[in-house]
Amino acid sequence: MVRTNKTQLMNLLAQKLAASGKRLFSPSDLTDIFTQVRAESNSPKSLTKDKFRALALETATLTEVQLSSTYPLHTIRYCTGKFTAYELALSLRPGSYLSHGTAAFVHGVTAHQADFIYANQEQSPKEQSGSLTQAGLNKAFSSKQRQSKFIVSYDQTKIMLLSGKHTNRLGVQKIVDMTNEVIEVTNLERTLIDIAVRPGYAGGTENVLQSFKRALTKTSVGQLAEMLEELDYLYPYHQAIGFYLQRAGHDPESLVGLIKLGLEYDFFLAHGMKKPKFDPQWRVHYPDDLS
Repeated sequence: MVRTNKTQLMNLLAQKLAASGKRLFSPSDLTDIFTQVRAESNSPKSLTKDKFRALALETATLTEVQLSSTYPLHTIRYCTGKFTAYELALSLRPGSYLSHGTAAFVHGVTAHQADFIYANQEQSPKEQSGSLTQAGLNKAFSSKQRQSKFIVSYDQTKIMLLSGKHTNRLGVQKIVDMTNEVIEVTNLERTLIDIAVRPGYAGGTENVLQSFKRALTKTSVGQLAEMLEELDYLYPYHQAIGFYLQRAGHDPESLVGLIKLGLEYDFFLAHGMKKPKFDPQWRVHYPDDLS
């Protein structure tokens, strides 16, 4: 039987890569494709998956994406051509989706292009522990918001990898972005909740308020309230969201559902505020420079 030569082998690989519909590949992706190529060609048994990958790189059928990260990434990515920053962010960890400031930009409710692309991979389910007290809230919000330090860089792109609360991917949807790529991203209501919960991932409270204003005619307050109940936060984030919605221009009558979730505590719009103002209706402390 005639052996498949290198050119034929790489042509077959290129066909398989193109047929996958992807432009970025993990080592496990390549192992699967290599298995298919082996089954359809008479390649020598001595051609291991490592030698196969080396040959693909040598012939420029694949190119390794040069990534750097603040923590060990434990993975490599290979590409077949140009790819978008969103594609790269979503490829880094399984089950990831775009969130927070990135999702707000995708939905057009912020003109603020964040310094980072935010890609969230949910944690495994955990039992919620602890009870809520005013003293506990005061202490929790007295210092700065904790932020992920897991940053992956490629060229001018910086991706912040988040490990968010387990929500069973609540509100995550597939959309076609401006580059005609299908991406997974939180829907508008989930995005508004996320940036209210973590304003540091959206450029701060002023940017969050502007996003709520831009989303005024697109926002379903009922869906927001239902989603908040399903998310089941220990902290009363509905008070912060009610504050933002009212400041954004929503009819106060439409916010009754959020009020019914309770106004038992004095809450905080952000962490580590100095000399904040206080909104007595929503019982929320907010930055004194918030317009």
